[in-house]
Amino acid sequence: MMKKKIFNLLVFLATLLTVLPCFAAGEQKVFKTLNDFSGARFSTYSGSTAVYHTQNAIPNANNFVYYSTIADAIVALKSNKVDAFVCDDPVARLAVSKNPELRVFPEPIYPDNYGFAFPKNSPLTPQFNKIIQKFASDGTLQKLKDIWLGSDETKKILPKQDWSGKNGTIRCFHDYTSEPIIYVGSDGPLGYEMDVLLRIAKELDMKVELTMCEFDGLLAALQSGKADVICGCMSIMPERKNVVDFSDPHYKAALVLLIRNEAYVASEENFFDSIIASFNRTFIVENRWKLILDGLWVTILISACAGIGGLLLGFMLCMLKREGSKTVRQIVSTFIRLIQGTPIVVFLMILYFIVFGSVNIAPLPIAILGFTINFGVYAAEIYNSGLDTVDNGQREAALALGYTPKQTFWKVIFPQAAQHFLPILKGEFISMVKTTSVVGYISVQDLTMVTDIIHARTMEAFFPLIVTAAIYLIIANLLTSFLDLIEIKINPKHSKRTVKGVKM
Repeated sequence: MMKKKIFNLLVFLATLLTVLPCFAAGEQKVFKTLNDFSGARFSTYSGSTAVYHTQNAIPNANNFVYYSTIADAIVALKSNKVDAFVCDDPVARLAVSKNPELRVFPEPIYPDNYGFAFPKNSPLTPQFNKIIQKFASDGTLQKLKDIWLGSDETKKILPKQDWSGKNGTIRCFHDYTSEPIIYVGSDGPLGYEMDVLLRIAKELDMKVELTMCEFDGLLAALQSGKADVICGCMSIMPERKNVVDFSDPHYKAALVLLIRNEAYVASEENFFDSIIASFNRTFIVENRWKLILDGLWVTILISACAGIGGLLLGFMLCMLKREGSKTVRQIVSTFIRLIQGTPIVVFLMILYFIVFGSVNIAPLPIAILGFTINFGVYAAEIYNSGLDTVDNGQREAALALGYTPKQTFWKVIFPQAAQHFLPILKGEFISMVKTTSVVGYISVQDLTMVTDIIHARTMEAFFPLIVTAAIYLIIANLLTSFLDLIEIKINPKHSKRTVKGVKM
């Protein structure tokens, strides 16, 4: 019965996602010049320079919607939520090759240059510049452009790091959504820019340590000292040069407008055929189902560790708040209010880029620590509220019967309080599990991040989003059932009571 309900729910959501764009699509606007875009609805991705250049090129270009990934912005364009997507030329042309219902507006907004970004006064900057100039003059850059912007997938192979690396390691943080410039395949990062980076590292005889990161977190990674270089369609701009150093351009491109193709006529593809094709692209191609399993494991690991650690931390904070000295109680209360008042995404970024900014520590332990602290402070308040429901007379009666304070707490007070705080604690834990979907902001490849990677490659929303929602739904239901069993075991109302010495 449960399997049938889940199947019916998935079919309903699939049909809804297919039908809604039809209702959203109204009268198509016709754009002939850049001035025709005045007052139009634009989309771009977070951290992009698109707004500045678009407003300089188009009058009254003030209506912008920001998306975390290029794929999300393309889906918004296809479903008529926006009129144009401002993006980089190679990204736009690849999107058109995968989505014939879109086209690139012929008049560019702004000529653009991509480069590698470094901390101020980095010794790597002149070294990179020398090699980039060499690659430009000997034709290497053009050769790599032909490969990565071409259609022959068999040629798109990165150099293996088989050199000695005697001169050290370059820590590189990179975007993962800007195919064909830089993206992620089944075996890791790919793209033109990654190829250029590895070839430069080989010339310098340095190894490259790669870390994926959301585009709008790249500069923070560089300024915090986590990265030696960042890349991912990084436009060379005067404003950015105030805070970082750039290499010479390795790719000359342009900002363009991606719009709907007015001449496109939709094919009469069967609905179920399109579902099968989408399933194949999401799961089968490049063995992407393995990415989803890896991401699911990371999500489960963070949730389990943070859940156990948070319960223990919460209990400790609760006891300090109730039994500690006045100074300790004030410190604990201030700490709890501080953590509760900070959004979890911001808290994770503070831990990763500031608190542990100068420490070479993997992002996964920091994510576990962040969620342990966050869940712990909420658990402390939930424990405290439950203990407050137990009348003080219970404690006095137990002590009068000869129980020690420790026995009184664990045998009398805590079991009664558990009946009140367990349902709330259970809901808070489930909420925490779903909130772990934000760990991608500090480069942790959890379930949500890997489906974003697949979403970026396929440039469609159907299966990547549905699969993510379905997996979280299943996890939440399984955890709820498991915690319900624990609650029943602990709750004395559900326990059989017998009186010793009395035979029934």
